[in-house]
Amino acid sequence: MRALVSHGAGLERLRITERDVPRPGAGQVLLRMRAAAVALRDYKMACGAYGPARAALVLGGEGVGEIVELGAGVTGWRRGERVNPIYVQGWTADRVSAQAVATSTLGGPRLDGCFSDHLAVNADALVAVPAHLSDAQAATLPFAGLTAWCAVREQGAVGAGDTVVVQGTGGIGLFALQFAKLAGARVVVTSKNDAKLERARSLGADHVINYQAQPEWSAAVLEFTAGRGADLVLDPGGSQTLAQALRALRPGGTACVIGALGGAGGSPDIGVALPWLLGHNLRVQGSNAGSLASHQAMARSIAQAGLVPVIERVLPLEAGAETVAAAPQGEQFGKVCLQIV
Repeated sequence: MRALVSHGAGLERLRITERDVPRPGAGQVLLRMRAAAVALRDYKMACGAYGPARAALVLGGEGVGEIVELGAGVTGWRRGERVNPIYVQGWTADRVSAQAVATSTLGGPRLDGCFSDHLAVNADALVAVPAHLSDAQAATLPFAGLTAWCAVREQGAVGAGDTVVVQGTGGIGLFALQFAKLAGARVVVTSKNDAKLERARSLGADHVINYQAQPEWSAAVLEFTAGRGADLVLDPGGSQTLAQALRALRPGGTACVIGALGGAGGSPDIGVALPWLLGHNLRVQGSNAGSLASHQAMARSIAQAGLVPVIERVLPLEAGAETVAAAPQGEQFGKVCLQIV
C-alpha cells in the first residue's frame, strides 16, 4: 500500500513509501482509507517539533475510511461501513489520561495515521460518518471538527443569544462559526484578509473585524456587544493573542485556546491583561479534540442539521508532502484534504 511516511525530523524526509497492508489484531478493524485532512500538527510532527517520534511514521491525525476486515472479537460493526477513527484512540472514557494523550494520537508520535491506503485501528474508537458528507468533508471531523465542537458546545456551553469570537478562518475556526450559529449565537470573526471576512459573512458571521486594521480588536468586540463582552473567544495564537482574547470577554467568560501559533514568547501586553482575567473571573481552557462520546454527539448534530464542513481544496495523496509543507502558511479558507481512493 501507499503511505506518506516521515523517515525522521525534516520535511525532506517525508515521502510516499510502499508498505505492507497491516492486519487487524483482536479488537481491531482494518480500514480502507478514503480521505484524510491536513493540519498544522502534521507539519510540526514531520519537523520533529513534538520530540522523537517512532521511526517510519505515517502522518495524519484525521481521516475517514471504509471497514474492510474485522479482527477477532469485534462486534457492532460490519464491512462496508464508513467511519472516522477518533484522533485520540485511547480517549474512549469521559476523561482523558496522560498516557492516552502521549501514546494514542493518530499520526504520531507513536501510532501510524491516516495518510495511507489502509489503517488498522481499535474497533471501540470509531464513529459512524454522517451519510450526507463526502469523504473529504467527513475526514475533517476527528480533529478540526471535534476541537471546535468541544470548545463551543461543551467547554463554552454556548447557547442562544450568546456572542462567540472566532479568530481566523481555518478549519477549526469555521467549524466553530457553524456550531455557534446552530446554537443560536451571534458570531464575530477576525482575520487580516477582507476577502475571507466576506466569505465568513456568507457562512453566517454577524460581525467581522480586520485585526491588522484594528490591532486592539477587543475594543471592537466590546462595541459590538454594547460593552458587555463576548461569552466565548476561540484563541489560536496562545501567548501572542491571548491578551486581546481576555479583554474581549464578558465577566465570567471563557477563552478556549485551540492552538499555539504564537510560539513560546508572550505578547507585551499579556501582563496588563492578567488583572482583567482575575478581576472578571475569566476562564482559560485548552481545547484539543475530545472523547469518543463527544465525537458521537457532534456527528449526530451534524447529521440532524445537514451541516457541511468547509473545504478549500482536495488533492491526491501523492501531493501530501507538499501539502504538509504548506500548512504553516495558513492561506486556505477551511480545510485542505487528501483524496486517497
